[in-house]
Amino acid sequence: MDFDFATYLSQLDATYIYRVEKLAGGVVNVTVRASKSRIATAATITASPSPTMWESRNDNDGLDCDDDCDCGRGRFPGEKSLILKHAPPFIAGIGESAPMSQSRQEVEAASLALFSPDPLTEGDRSSSLSSPSTRGVLHHVSTESGVMVPRLLYHDPANHVLILSDLGPLPDLSKVFIELGGSTPDSAGGASWQTPTPSSPRLGFPLEAHEISTYRRIGEKLGMFFARLHDTSSIRSILGAARHEQGEVLLRDRSGQQSPQADVFPSVPEMKTVIHEHVIKPIRSHLLKFPSLLDEAEAEILFAAVEADFLRPTPPEEQCVVLGDCWTGTVLVDLRPAAGGDTDVGVGVIDWEFSKLRGRGVNGDVSQFLAHLELLRVAAHARPNGQASGHLSAINAIIEGFVRKYKLGQTKSSDGDSGLLRSACLSHGAEIINGAFWKTWTCHDPECPSCTKTSQPPSSSASSSSSSSSSAAAAGQSGTMQCSIITKLVSRGISFLRCAVATEPPRLGTATLRQNIAANNLEAEYDNTKTKGLYDLFD
Repeated sequence: MDFDFATYLSQLDATYIYRVEKLAGGVVNVTVRASKSRIATAATITASPSPTMWESRNDNDGLDCDDDCDCGRGRFPGEKSLILKHAPPFIAGIGESAPMSQSRQEVEAASLALFSPDPLTEGDRSSSLSSPSTRGVLHHVSTESGVMVPRLLYHDPANHVLILSDLGPLPDLSKVFIELGGSTPDSAGGASWQTPTPSSPRLGFPLEAHEISTYRRIGEKLGMFFARLHDTSSIRSILGAARHEQGEVLLRDRSGQQSPQADVFPSVPEMKTVIHEHVIKPIRSHLLKFPSLLDEAEAEILFAAVEADFLRPTPPEEQCVVLGDCWTGTVLVDLRPAAGGDTDVGVGVIDWEFSKLRGRGVNGDVSQFLAHLELLRVAAHARPNGQASGHLSAINAIIEGFVRKYKLGQTKSSDGDSGLLRSACLSHGAEIINGAFWKTWTCHDPECPSCTKTSQPPSSSASSSSSSSSSAAAAGQSGTMQCSIITKLVSRGISFLRCAVATEPPRLGTATLRQNIAANNLEAEYDNTKTKGLYDLFD
């Protein structure tokens, strides 16, 4: 049964009548936006048996809460709208067949509290996770990079509900580039999934210089944000604050290494098993579907390398504070023209339920995020006749800005670290391959051996040579002909895996990775900003 957000809010904050709207894009949790529709009156509360009926009653039942309305009352003063997240005991987008610990919400609550600019509120005190000492210790990461993180307004562990500040109805980067495909299972399924958001790149139209600068700025902000987040000073700040509160923070584990006390930051240990089963293991079957790209023996070698890298303990020198599930769906952007000719752009990072205190940075967050941009870049190159030149310019600008600022913001250089580069390439390639199957892509090859038998995508803008390709369309038996676009995406992922397992130093293989991009774009041969990628963080 779905969680009743309306009833929940009426009990938590009876001052306002809330309009509840379910948000698309969430897979792990159920997420809604609750807007203050109007101020409730005594008559409204008495007459309405349930909050869900308030929306259908006459507007005179309450006081309109428009732009001039006083939103400074109630449990959440000053907030015109709220974001509520409910964590069921399973993956919300799949159902009860995919159980998942509700402790993931404790992780998100603790993570968001680290960025909070506000003092501890009465609502936060209901949560044992909002430690006064660690609250706000990473606020500078957000302010110095200009990247927004939702504020934790309320945490209800008993009902598994988080209430966050609303960053606004902003599209995530996946939606910005939706004309290229790449929709997730939650957002696909109708004609609207191919409709680009306002100010997004449009097929058939190149970008102007100022538009490219806007996308480069997005990459720069994100690069600086994650460089600061992954810096060792972030861990020290959290542990130092906890030590101040607890009196001591370090214990000796069995190996003699120092480690934080278990309650410094919540974790969900079983999450690694879930990811191994549902994310890592399927890569083997994905690889075996493409005998035209690699034989079975090589597929086994590549998969074994991916699995071993995932399962290995993360050594102290690699450990850092991470988002944990860093992809285009967790990045919100505000592309609306700013007042007064301001060229800045709003950027936000959401969904912190997979955050870790000791995760992987460049070979985790960064390799995953850049993998999703790499998927989009391959999809843009696959469009005929330079149709996606605007999208390609935007993607290249984001990657260029991200790589440059992340590298500048690192206090510990990754240059020459072959082991870290191999790990990053394995993570990067695996994410590209998974993204080829998990997301829905549009094929524009009229001779595609797979898509010639599939139906047209439900969009009036689709050309007659287009077919919708998804995990269902591409997941044939080993040895069958696969969709052209899926094959190109998987091929790109395989190229990174091969670089990682090669006997020669992996930096020698990065030249080939760069050349593969240039082969699709003659201009890229003379402009390295068009071939920037993960490998540039190690040069």
